[in-house]
Amino acid sequence: MARRSADPPVRPDLPFDLNGTLFVLGKGGTGKSVIAEGLAALAAEAGHRTLLVRIGESVQDAPREGLAPGPTRHGFDAVDLDARVAMDEYVRHVVRLRPLVDRIIRSEVYVKFFAAAPGLPELVLLGRIKEYSAEADRKGAPRWRTIVVDCPSSGHGLLMLETPFAAHRAAPVGPFARLAERIMTWLKTATRIALVAIPEEMAVVEAVEFKDDLLERTGIPPALAFLNRMRQEKLSAAARQAVAEFDAPPGSRDRLLLDCAAQVQRRSRIEAFHQRRLAKGLGLKPILIGELLDCRPKAMAAALAGDVA
Repeated sequence: MARRSADPPVRPDLPFDLNGTLFVLGKGGTGKSVIAEGLAALAAEAGHRTLLVRIGESVQDAPREGLAPGPTRHGFDAVDLDARVAMDEYVRHVVRLRPLVDRIIRSEVYVKFFAAAPGLPELVLLGRIKEYSAEADRKGAPRWRTIVVDCPSSGHGLLMLETPFAAHRAAPVGPFARLAERIMTWLKTATRIALVAIPEEMAVVEAVEFKDDLLERTGIPPALAFLNRMRQEKLSAAARQAVAEFDAPPGSRDRLLLDCAAQVQRRSRIEAFHQRRLAKGLGLKPILIGELLDCRPKAMAAALAGDVA
């Protein structure tokens, strides 16, 4: 197998850094997963060894079992991360005796404990992602220069990120406290958070509320914001004047054209309003993404890179 070449420099024309671990969160229906895949594809196109981690959802062309990432046809590796599988792997690592491990994993007490222990699945998931970020190749370089985490929708994603902080406050000593503290330090120093919204009331409000809750519970501010499905249609000066000054009989061709122009104008004003509101609420300039007909990773990567133009 041919060795991978050294990673090239980070592209200076992009409005965001592709290095390290990036958690992507957003309300359901905002295109969060598509943007996460696009970021992974963009990093891969830039020459970065890239891993896409999906939580709670399956990746169509990635391995379905275990925790070993596999290649995709899009140029990046991917893994569908499951908390129970990650916990089973942790038990195997600690116990090491196969017969005993099998008995533990199959036991009813173990299954009930994992399901009932508050925050344990979230800690296990974050701990496994942290391990991915620390993996090295034969030369000692990071195995993946970019890790993109497609998190559960906003509420569940926030719960996952705040768990180590809450666990450490609840039990500041002991093995779980040490695990939580290591994850807290990693989250604060070696990861970034991106929020995804669309130009609609509920999505923008939820993104701003998420930022406030994130700061209150973890002290970590979001580093990036994406405003997806922005049509950014603009009327010419003549069209704006026609909408303001002219009228036409109902059902006529001119009436239809005026109504279409007025609709574009309203949509443009709504988009501009939500863009300003999101920027003010997050304290970040959102990266705008158009409404795409092709939502495959490479198409989204092109849209993300095209924001620079």
